[in-house]
Amino acid sequence: LLPSCVLNTMISKAVVALALAGAAEAFCPSPLAGLATAKATRPNGMELRMSDSAAPAALSRRGLLSGVAGAAVLSVGAKGASAADPKDLVRLENGLSYQVKKANSGPLAALQPGVVDGDFVIVDYIAYLRDGTIFDNTVKRGKPVAFQMGKKQNIPGLEAGLFGMKAGEQRRLFIPSRLAYADRGVCFEDASKGCLVPANTDLVYDVTLVSVGPSPI
Repeated sequence: LLPSCVLNTMISKAVVALALAGAAEAFCPSPLAGLATAKATRPNGMELRMSDSAAPAALSRRGLLSGVAGAAVLSVGAKGASAADPKDLVRLENGLSYQVKKANSGPLAALQPGVVDGDFVIVDYIAYLRDGTIFDNTVKRGKPVAFQMGKKQNIPGLEAGLFGMKAGEQRRLFIPSRLAYADRGVCFEDASKGCLVPANTDLVYDVTLVSVGPSPI
């Protein structure tokens, strides 16, 4: 029999491998290509800027995302992506794909409006890089974001993934980089601090639609 520490290490590695493979299937059904392993985080109090240059090589993580800690983030944060059958994915023509994590199936669900262009929405989300690193979390902050659909107040992939959702529903969005921050990335004002989101990085968002309402105009 193998010692428990060896078994735990093997299990952690297996979880990481499954999480990465599942996320890759969501972005591109073809065989898994090389995945980025960026380690960007945003320390408290740091201002961000949009950058036209690629991310510097030296980046820091938020918290400990290595070893068992890294496996825990991937197994919890990206669990659905690793375990989902590809047939559960809804793929859109623009390259976005998503999974329905929670549908509104109540008795009045059919009467509730789904999100359309021009609506005002309030959403909670947890945003990940493809390696499982959390780079933004409105749930932890306790401050959901509000914006109007179609006004370019958020990244295109997030808006596109909200269409048709009803209040209380949850989706996991797999957003290609061109529908996120593309080759700009999201970087610190101090270039030596690296980037929160490296350039050309695909993203994963766990989104909950808190509420939706039509434009008053």
